Amino acid sequence: MSNSSFNVRFAPSPTGELHLGGARTALFNWLFARNKGGKFFLRIEDTDQKRSKEKYTEQILASLEWLGLTWDKPLLYQSSRFDDYQVHVKSLLASGHVYRCFCSMDQLQTTRDAGHFLYPGTCRKLTDDDIKKRINQGIGFTYRIRIPKEGETRFDDIIYGPICVDNKELDDFIVIRSNGLPTYNFTAVIDDYDMNISHVIRGEDHVMNTPKQIILYHALGFEPPLFAHLPMILGPDKKRLSKRHGAPGVQTFRDDGYLPESLNNYLALLGWNPGTEDEIFTLESLVEKFDLSQVQKKGAIWDEKKLHWVSGQHMMHTQTDFILDSIRNIDPKWGKGSDISFLVSIIEMLKMRAKSLTEFIVHSKYFFNDPTEYNSEDLIKGWNDESVNSRVTLILEQLVNLQIWHKEEIERRLKLFSKEQSLGLGKVITPIRLAICGTLNGPAVFDILELIGKETTIKRINTALESLPK
Repeated sequence: MSNSSFNVRFAPSPTGELHLGGARTALFNWLFARNKGGKFFLRIEDTDQKRSKEKYTEQILASLEWLGLTWDKPLLYQSSRFDDYQVHVKSLLASGHVYRCFCSMDQLQTTRDAGHFLYPGTCRKLTDDDIKKRINQGIGFTYRIRIPKEGETRFDDIIYGPICVDNKELDDFIVIRSNGLPTYNFTAVIDDYDMNISHVIRGEDHVMNTPKQIILYHALGFEPPLFAHLPMILGPDKKRLSKRHGAPGVQTFRDDGYLPESLNNYLALLGWNPGTEDEIFTLESLVEKFDLSQVQKKGAIWDEKKLHWVSGQHMMHTQTDFILDSIRNIDPKWGKGSDISFLVSIIEMLKMRAKSLTEFIVHSKYFFNDPTEYNSEDLIKGWNDESVNSRVTLILEQLVNLQIWHKEEIERRLKLFSKEQSLGLGKVITPIRLAICGTLNGPAVFDILELIGKETTIKRINTALESLPK
């Protein structure tokens, strides 16, 4: 197959923001196309006029752009193709592959209540006179595909292998509703054919749609594409990941300051095995390595801790000046009035611990401002009674008398004090960190003390001595 034959698409419905499953599907399509030198197209499936919203289309496009998943033109909107769908349904009607169904919703519900969940074919054999009579009576109708009642529909899924469905298990499904709007299976087939899609890569929740679509392909005289169904992303309870698991959309990750490289990297690992022990990839290296044959059949479980680890790895290897510019894009006031060298030092310190840009902002507050309160849980660990005050007073004397304010000298003096007082080093460092930062979390305390300076350090310790314990 030539490179020009590798055409894939991502086809979201603009009824909400881009969720993680959709982003993973878009990513796998994009990686496949770029790896093969093919095309990645985007199609907005907006035929549901009540639920489709322009704001969601804009959010989806913005999320894909943020992820770096650029698409090839043209961008297709299904809502602009209603005339094309009508042409094809008329062709299918003329060939006998579809028929008009005049059954009302009440009639269909009665059939379901009787235990018949497949359409019983009530209108399948209506004569021309019967049809004309009903049309003249003003009875509304849908168009249904005439499913062959014998035989099987087979296809070889690139991921799951051979799949076979007995045609008796398939419904004469609707292709055009009574209001004239086309259904998903119908539009997907026509659009994929017109877009020259070679591979349909989508979630495994579409597996049962594929036999229906293959029947439509054959009815229309089209050659079906190849199909690859991706395993579902599951929550910790092994059920499909959803909002009930607290799974945010892509836009939330962007707003929370995650790097797009981090999210792409983690999404790629959900169901795809790179074949190496490496787990940290740039988008370029993912393109180079991606192969559909390495996509696993088993559902992938969303692991927020693993995402944070992957994100932290990317953050550690991101240029400091890029992080600084990105932080200021989120919060233009961050570090305002401070020297660039001071801000760079803060970022370098926090790089090893931050998983997102917003964490730099949240965790750097004590570099700019004295603590106004102290974490209650940390107080129990680090400053639980007045005996700590006496110890901190002695530590303060050591720091006041220190002539050289460098982290190595600060560390040497406090370690010597710890030894002389027969104290574990933690007994010395913990209350000092709490006094300086208001929390026990953060980078090496000696690094912090050197950066904020001797004057600020002494002032904050004195403040803590006056206000703690409470």
